[in-house]
Amino acid sequence: MKQTFLSALLFASALYGCSTSNEKQKADLIICNAIVYTIDSAFATAESFAVKDGKILAVGKQEDIFSAYEGEKLDLQGKAVYPGLIDAHCHFLGYGKGLTQADLIDTKSFDEVIQRVVEYSKIKKGEWIIGRGWDQNDWIVKDFPTKEKLDSLFPSTPVFLKRVDGHAALVNSEALKRAGINEKTKLNGGLIEVKNNKPTGILVDNAVDLVANVIPPANKEEIQSALLAAQANCFAAGLTTVDDAGLEKQVVDIIDEMQKKGELKMRIYAMLTDNRENLNYYLEHGKYKSDRLN
Repeated sequence: MKQTFLSALLFASALYGCSTSNEKQKADLIICNAIVYTIDSAFATAESFAVKDGKILAVGKQEDIFSAYEGEKLDLQGKAVYPGLIDAHCHFLGYGKGLTQADLIDTKSFDEVIQRVVEYSKIKKGEWIIGRGWDQNDWIVKDFPTKEKLDSLFPSTPVFLKRVDGHAALVNSEALKRAGINEKTKLNGGLIEVKNNKPTGILVDNAVDLVANVIPPANKEEIQSALLAAQANCFAAGLTTVDDAGLEKQVVDIIDEMQKKGELKMRIYAMLTDNRENLNYYLEHGKYKSDRLN
């Protein structure tokens, strides 16, 4: 095991009652009296392991670990330890950004969506009101919502509310105006819903990007905050590596900088978005790989 989920150990009621003996090698931490799942080909378990500089030195029987290593001991009283979990396809940065947006998940009606948006509008920092997570299939009235209520509440503030799957969004008239969208707008691979010769505010697939592209991009500080917020929640759930789908060079550089400073400890497999900047740079310079970034 190159990595393990140690976050849960911090919550264990730790007793440092493990026996001591003369050791040959210094470890930062020795886990003992545990059920350690190694996830090898035999799905073997062990009792103890030693850690130094965030790396596991050895895993095995408690007496063998004690005879070879010395360091602070943590008695897990029979609790389990697992290797760190890996998410093979996610949107790590996007998740972190979402933690600072209006949370519309599990809303039971459009009125509840409006209520949450109004509450969020009181604490938002940027010009735009951005939210995500609504799903009309969870409502009694399962029709797509329309923009009238948003227009009445936010006549001059752009509002962008993504559906739970990201393939649709509800926006208000101000957002449509800023994106240059009207009933005559044409596009491929998407839909601008129009009723009575007017956009309803519902955008599907590529139409969503027409508005998303006019929202001011996050600055470096906002990206850093989003990454750290996502990291905290993912570590708490046992995730220690994520494969983030669709990153730009600017974000990859920020991730690398934060990892080198020890601020971002999450291991990240960065799947690049296919924009021109990425293609020009990485086709010329090749792939980049460090201890925590690939």
